[in-house]
Amino acid sequence: MNGEKMKNKQYFLVGIGGIGMQAVARLLAANGHRVSGSDVGDFEARMDLKCAGIETFVGHDAAHITKNIDEVIYSAAIPETNPELQAARKLNIPVRRRLEPIGEIMKTKTGIAIAGTHGKTTATTMLALILQAAGRDPLALIGAEVKDAHSNVMLGHGSLMVVEACEYSRSFLDLNPKIIVITNIEADHLDYYRDLDDIKDAFTDFLKKLPSDGIIIANGDDPTVREVVGRVNRKVVWAGLGEGNDLRATNLEYREGRLHFAVNGTKLHLQVPGRHNVSDAVLAWGAARAVGVDDVTVKHVLQDEFKGIQRRFEILGTTRGVTFVDDYAHHPTEITAVLEGTREYFGDRRLWVVFHPHQFSRTRLLLHDFAKSFVGVDTVLVAPIYAVRDSEADKKSISSEQLVDAINQISNNAKYVGDFAKIEEWLEAKLQPGDVVLTMGAGQANLFGIKLLDRLRSQSQAVF
Repeated sequence: MNGEKMKNKQYFLVGIGGIGMQAVARLLAANGHRVSGSDVGDFEARMDLKCAGIETFVGHDAAHITKNIDEVIYSAAIPETNPELQAARKLNIPVRRRLEPIGEIMKTKTGIAIAGTHGKTTATTMLALILQAAGRDPLALIGAEVKDAHSNVMLGHGSLMVVEACEYSRSFLDLNPKIIVITNIEADHLDYYRDLDDIKDAFTDFLKKLPSDGIIIANGDDPTVREVVGRVNRKVVWAGLGEGNDLRATNLEYREGRLHFAVNGTKLHLQVPGRHNVSDAVLAWGAARAVGVDDVTVKHVLQDEFKGIQRRFEILGTTRGVTFVDDYAHHPTEITAVLEGTREYFGDRRLWVVFHPHQFSRTRLLLHDFAKSFVGVDTVLVAPIYAVRDSEADKKSISSEQLVDAINQISNNAKYVGDFAKIEEWLEAKLQPGDVVLTMGAGQANLFGIKLLDRLRSQSQAVF
């Protein structure tokens, strides 16, 4: 972990079930610290954390915080009223945000932070795999599990550190990078930020944290990114698909289910669909070049080794001729991009989308944008909204039925049939061979897809 002051400590992580907190827990434990933590409910990775020597508790309780704990770390999802945070403060135990200890480690490394409204996880994964293949042994913290690696952490000991940098609550300001990658900047997290201008100011402050010789790798196709980057005086490498980029992807073409393109003349293809993934690949390419990785290695990793990440156009399986796919997309721009890639990949197969809206406040504030996102889908089944950091007023301000009405005013293809149990019953009766079921959202839509897939498989096996 570097630094004697961080050795032999006991940490307690409040909200340890979150994917970002799991990465912090694994990193701390791998460096010899005693780590424990809690979350509000049971979560999938509890057994994996246990195998890593990390004790976890279901539920938040002040009794979990004892005097022998040296530091408490909490995620952005945790309110100040949390009993464990309150107990820690009463005991005068230091309490820090998730990225604060990561920022300390980054001071001892050449840190690369990947920030932006969308595409952070994909670009971070691509870059981490490239650096690993180049023999640079990076330390990397990623916002999703990497396929084949079955982890969202690379515990390398080299000089490079790659971190997915979340902008919520300005938490990325706790980092100390020497290179920043900006994928895009849009209105999101409006439960925290006042408006898009407030978000721009936060990104500006983040870029200003770069040292004078720091480097920005930025999406030149995004006008807002260009505006924000123009506010700071640092070296910039523009990367994207359009003209005016230093590193540019051109000649995009789908052939045999794969997206082929060229980056400054070098031809390659990706194993995952969607122009948004090409944009992320070019940004990762720019960051790799910035630390001296050759183009041959970059091409090899992007084309042959990057197979995607958990919950990003993840094909769950096929049974009875029906293919199930899952994606984490929960913002209108992400949804539009994923649906475009889905159509390119599956052609004219009938497409059912099961969408789990994430946050009442986000649904209300971006309602019109959500309504426009589902054009071209055969049927959208909207589940009850997943509450995260929502007030009681937020929960009364919008409903799934209102979202369905808004979608139907534009594309007339949405339905609300009730909770996931009712969606499963309704959808199962409609599915035919050749159909595609795409679950979308940052909540629990993927679990629905896995459950229905397994149920249909078991029914098919019972027939024989």
